[in-house]
Amino acid sequence: MIALSWYMLKVIICSGILCGYYFLALRNKAFHRWNRFYILAAIVISLLAPIIKINFFQNDSDKGTVVQMLQTISYGDEAVIEYSRNSGFQLTTQNLAEGAYLLISAAFLFIFFLSLYKIVRLKKKYPKTKIKDISFINTNAKGTPFSFFKSVFWNNAIDLHSKPGQQIFNHEIAHIKENHSYDKIFMNIVLIFFWINPFFWLMRK
Repeated sequence: MIALSWYMLKVIICSGILCGYYFLALRNKAFHRWNRFYILAAIVISLLAPIIKINFFQNDSDKGTVVQMLQTISYGDEAVIEYSRNSGFQLTTQNLAEGAYLLISAAFLFIFFLSLYKIVRLKKKYPKTKIKDISFINTNAKGTPFSFFKSVFWNNAIDLHSKPGQQIFNHEIAHIKENHSYDKIFMNIVLIFFWINPFFWLMRK
């Protein structure tokens, strides 16, 4: 688990740098539609970059500050792995923290599957109308309206033909056309295991 904690720390550092760039340079720009892909790419890079081992062949005198920093991190990987091999199991504060981490991850996993179950139940409980390839489902459920894949879950308390109703409906249709449900599922799965990373929560928002 020591090696996993080291990996988590590097993920947090990478995501912090990429998230900081987004807020400083990309947020609220005219090409905001591309920001979605930047955020998704930033999450993937943050998860993959820490496990890529970088080897440099330059002499020590030729190495720049960035290269030396990356090699320091690489040496840290080796030290963490060696420590993990030599450490036996002990009931310590660290073990309790690891147990708490796994417990919270399990809770997020339960909430994720519970949310999917509630959506499936709503789809079966209420009548639906087909609008081209989209299912329009009238409900009285709390938390509606929202969209999920090719379905719009509407709340009967909102007049669909009113101006606010049309704005909400068009907003949900935009979510469907841009396949935002895939983004949400991917982000929720990432947060099940990386809930400790505050930058991933900011990217989700």
